[in-house]
Amino acid sequence: MDFMPSGDLLYCIEAASKWQVMRLSFRVEGETIITDQPSHPGEERTGFEFDSAGALVLDYDGLKAKFVRGTKRCPVV
Repeated sequence: MDFMPSGDLLYCIEAASKWQVMRLSFRVEGETIITDQPSHPGEERTGFEFDSAGALVLDYDGLKAKFVRGTKRCPVV
C-alpha cells in the first residue's frame, strides 16, 4: 500500500509471479480509512490504528491485518 498526500492509494499484491494493482482514492475520518475504487465505485470503511512498533493495523470487521513498512516492490510505484 502506498498512501499518497494527494488522496490516491496504490494497493499492489504479488500473487503467482504476477502483480495485481488497484488504484483507489482514500480519506481518513477519525480512526477510519474510507476508500473508493473509481473503476468500481463504492466506499469501503475500515478501522485502523498503529501498533507500538509503528505498523498499520487494519480492522476488517474483527479480522485484523498488519502492514509494516518495507522496500517498495510494486512495478508501478
